[in-house]
Amino acid sequence: MKKDGQDMRQEGALKAADLEDAVRRADPDRALCARFLPASVRPDVEVLLAFHTELTRALAPARSAAIAGPMAGLIRLQWWRDVLEGARTPDHELAPPLLLALERGVLCRETLLRILAAREAELDPQPEVSAWRKMMLDGAGGLQRAVGEALGVRDAGVLARLEACGAAYGAGAMLRHWPRLQQSGRYLFPGDEAGLRGEGNAFLSACDTASLPSSARLAALPAILAERDLKRGSTQAGLPRGLGDRLAVMHAGWKATRVFQRSGAAAS
Repeated sequence: MKKDGQDMRQEGALKAADLEDAVRRADPDRALCARFLPASVRPDVEVLLAFHTELTRALAPARSAAIAGPMAGLIRLQWWRDVLEGARTPDHELAPPLLLALERGVLCRETLLRILAAREAELDPQPEVSAWRKMMLDGAGGLQRAVGEALGVRDAGVLARLEACGAAYGAGAMLRHWPRLQQSGRYLFPGDEAGLRGEGNAFLSACDTASLPSSARLAALPAILAERDLKRGSTQAGLPRGLGDRLAVMHAGWKATRVFQRSGAAAS
């Protein structure tokens, strides 16, 4: 596997260390949050994050080739849809561990298909805020829902709040890099920065992380970054995360880990 994280393909088995390195390079925010998950589910969540990265990369041809339009990206996404639905041989190194996590019940096929559908929607952008909102809840929101499902969360209301957490993170990240994203050709919020901030804060309020049950707080760590990004706006467009952001996640992660461990001990 290439260490730059640009390609998830290699000959032979997928190595955990290589996967962790690729995820950290491609998705450093979520990789940091995943470090606080229990060791029993962390490898599956890293496969999930790598899968999400593959779906996001499928959008690149549509942004770079005006003649081809979205077709190249849609073909790549359809390949993954066929794999998830069992209609294609899983000949990508990520496919076997992803399908195994589905078979073991750690991940939910319906949630993964929603994440995939959100990437398809990005290739067919709609100017309505309602369409954008659904895309965020299914995509970035679906990813956090999947993390909650991996942790054993089954309450529909709690899972919906984790979707809102993921959507808030996605909106915050979009706001943080707004000037640069406007030049990227990516499907953005169909409004101005103030409207995007309002949508992000609405997602954050719907999540209400402070009142989440202990079983779900570890899945809601991206809300820490969402809150900071939504307050800050686009002043750090194109810049890497600062130490303050990372420390805030680490502090919340340690607290959530202790609460999670205490709740597990009490249940046993």
